[in-house]
Amino acid sequence: MLVSLPHALEDFHYGDLLRLGISLPLGVAILAAAYGTQLAGIALTARGRRAGPVLLGATGAIWCIGALAIHGHALLFAGPDYRHGLVSKLLEVLIIVLGAACAWLGASASTRRAAPR
Repeated sequence: MLVSLPHALEDFHYGDLLRLGISLPLGVAILAAAYGTQLAGIALTARGRRAGPVLLGATGAIWCIGALAIHGHALLFAGPDYRHGLVSKLLEVLIIVLGAACAWLGASASTRRAAPR
């Protein structure tokens, strides 16, 4: 969430969601729902509930796939003056990598059997 917030603000600034037909209020609501889901996943994981890693894995996959779909082309082909330069690209790469890691860890943790007590 720490990486996605500055990136989401940049998306709002550059109108990326409008280009996809998503209005600013709807974009903010979607972002709030995503963060709420992630916070619920963190809380459930901390309580040892299996639903926690599932939620975190699902949101990680959504962040990863969404960032690739929306920004993948620009990451590969945009020049150094893309948005805020290297910082913008770094935020996008971090969202992709961290999202993929959360998806993998969430899937692996949700399929692992609980240790006997």
